[in-house]
Amino acid sequence: MGAFLKKDVLVLLRDRTEVAVLLGMPFILIAILGFALGGLIGGDTEVLKMQVAIVQEDDEKQGIEQFAAALNNSGMSAEQETALLAVAKETSPSTLLRGILADGNLGELVTTEEMEATAAEEALKDEKVVAILTLPENFTLDALRNMLLGIGTGSELQLTISDYAATQSDVFRNILDEFAWSLSFESTVSRMAAEEGKVYGAPNFEVGGIEAVSAANPINSMQYYTIGMAVMFSLFVAGTIGSKAFVERQQFVFDRILLSDRNPLVYLGSKAITAAAITFCQLAILFVFSSLIFQTFDLTNLKLWPGIALIAAVFAICVGTLASLLTALTIRLNNETVNSVFSGSLVILFAFLGGSFMPTEGMPVFIREVGDWTPNGAALTAFLIWLQEMEIKPLWGMLNRVLATSALLLLLSLLLFPRKGAA
Repeated sequence: MGAFLKKDVLVLLRDRTEVAVLLGMPFILIAILGFALGGLIGGDTEVLKMQVAIVQEDDEKQGIEQFAAALNNSGMSAEQETALLAVAKETSPSTLLRGILADGNLGELVTTEEMEATAAEEALKDEKVVAILTLPENFTLDALRNMLLGIGTGSELQLTISDYAATQSDVFRNILDEFAWSLSFESTVSRMAAEEGKVYGAPNFEVGGIEAVSAANPINSMQYYTIGMAVMFSLFVAGTIGSKAFVERQQFVFDRILLSDRNPLVYLGSKAITAAAITFCQLAILFVFSSLIFQTFDLTNLKLWPGIALIAAVFAICVGTLASLLTALTIRLNNETVNSVFSGSLVILFAFLGGSFMPTEGMPVFIREVGDWTPNGAALTAFLIWLQEMEIKPLWGMLNRVLATSALLLLLSLLLFPRKGAA
């Protein structure tokens, strides 16, 4: 086994191109992605600041007066009418929306300006605004009737967005979606509470609760992409080891092993151990040099590195078993296509699903779940959990996935690897 390990390491080190790709390319991508997308991941909203035009076709004051007139004709008692009218004035959707857009962090992010419809369209065309928000006629009346009385289908905000600032437009659309959903949800809960109070005599009926969540340590862009690129390029180690196995097959190295008294599984084991060792060293080099060059991690933080080393070791084992599977397929098929497909396509697919290029929080749940079952995705999530919480216990969910994947890959390798007389 020792001779095989030494041979594999020396063969890889002689290939300077492979070494450059495995060690040099991640630093280039870390720098490019870290600086280019630093604002989004690091929480800097400067890149998302936007100018929005508001076209007011609704007369809010008139809408409230019309709602008051509707209450007078509803047959309610004077006390109920007075209470609902007071609520209507406080919860007028136009006022709420303007308040939300002008308040706190959103006020710094979104700058609004009321315009006529024609002027707003010209501003959008000239790329002076990223979106036009139109409050249609009778917006206040229709919304209040639906919110407080449960009458009608409500009203709709009209949004026109620009293609030239797709990111800002999507953010503003998400803000409006969240506003509309929250307003609808809260009005529904209020009506439920009122109905429960009438039926059960429970004026203090409550729906929902309050949950306190502790804040985790923030992750900056350099940390995220150091981890993302590290786990992605570790997968290339498996493809490289599989390619070397094909070269050795062509040079009859494997045939000589079959003719000797050596167990062929020793050859397979050496590939797995070599890939695991190289992966661990690769991760160590990337983390240390990224800390020195980009100040990514604190090298003096003794509490940080044991967790990183544990995750790196578990992930390295998985890469080793993946290399053994590629080796087994290469030897059995006597074809390098499997390694080419893996390194050229599957690694990129795994990187996308696992979040190496961008966080997966905004993606569909299905993609996030699949990504967390890929070796690199589970390892990336484990690294992020460790950086944010610095506790071992939360890691085991992801590490167990990596270990389970390793066991499956190893089993497939053993089943597919040729024995004596089968090659």
